[in-house]
Amino acid sequence: MRPKKILILMSIAQFLAMQSWFSFSAVMDIVAAEWRLTPSQSGLIISVFHLGYVVAVIFFSWFLNRVNARYVIGTGALIAGVSGLFFVLVAKGFYSALILRLITGIGLAGIYVPGMRLIADIFLPQKRGRAMGVYVGSLVVGSGFSLFVSGLFVQKFGWQGVILMTAFAALIAAFIAYRLPYQSKTKTTLSISKALLKRIFTRKHLLVNAAYGGHCFELYGMWAWIGPFLIYVFALHGFNEASIQLGNILGSLVIMIGGLATYYGGLISDNIGRLKTINIFITISILCSLLTGWMYAFPIWVLILLVFIYGFAIIADSPVYNTVLTEISDPDTVSLALGVQSVIGFSFTVISPYVFGLFLEWFHWSAAFAVLGIVALLTPLSTFLLRRVVGAF
Repeated sequence: MRPKKILILMSIAQFLAMQSWFSFSAVMDIVAAEWRLTPSQSGLIISVFHLGYVVAVIFFSWFLNRVNARYVIGTGALIAGVSGLFFVLVAKGFYSALILRLITGIGLAGIYVPGMRLIADIFLPQKRGRAMGVYVGSLVVGSGFSLFVSGLFVQKFGWQGVILMTAFAALIAAFIAYRLPYQSKTKTTLSISKALLKRIFTRKHLLVNAAYGGHCFELYGMWAWIGPFLIYVFALHGFNEASIQLGNILGSLVIMIGGLATYYGGLISDNIGRLKTINIFITISILCSLLTGWMYAFPIWVLILLVFIYGFAIIADSPVYNTVLTEISDPDTVSLALGVQSVIGFSFTVISPYVFGLFLEWFHWSAAFAVLGIVALLTPLSTFLLRRVVGAF
């Protein structure tokens, strides 16, 4: 099968599976009220999902050298779907939600990185940026779609109905992935050794991954809380209980616009260079992080304009970090290098939603959003140092 067709099938599967990513955030305001959760507890439930992802992603990445990627992706989607079903049937409060969201994170770890490895296998470097952009875009649109589903259906079907929809989407993704006509090109029996670790922990690898970490902290903190923030804004401006769900719909669109952003981010990086692309978009997103939390009392149209710029800029550079890593790594270490990158990057996401919740609890939305931008300064610092190592790139 042609690479483009495989990319389309992979992107559809990821779109469906990733609806479980923000399924809790999509119903968080309702669940928090029902279970009497504090903002920090809600943030911790989001964070433990990322912890599950981080714990599992390195295992799945190592496993890719031994098993066809489609089986890894299918199994990950299956785990995510089943854990979503159990969330509806079993979860009754804070601790059961923690455990089940941890398992969901473990499942989704089997999808994103294996898919990137697959793309690195089947696309030449000159087309890889765009392909990565399409693939990352399916993650963005899929994860944001759960907020859209919540905004449309939560009043009619309750939070349980929304979670069930996202769980069944993940199960369909598992079916697609298992039937994907793809055979891994590079199968090795690499064992973890000091020599291997030296090859994936070079200075340039560490700098790319540090840049990715700053990006991930800002991105996933914003994504996790943009829906609840906009619901708060709509309520503050006097919208009724049904209408404030427009905040979730708007939040989903802010996230899903990233599907377009990642394509153009990858395309731009193919033309003007990887590091220049990263620096342009991270600068815009940091400025938006510093401004957004102060805008709740402004006219809603002003805030809407800002958050759409925010949603585009904050994700446009995301596939570029992955592309850079595939281009500086030896072919037989790409899977493991991508896994390490995800572990490092998503380690930042373990604490990001929780830190946001703490700052919201202690201060206000302005401080919570600002801390995302402050930590994201790690990215331009890292790319500045990386340019001194690899030159124009």
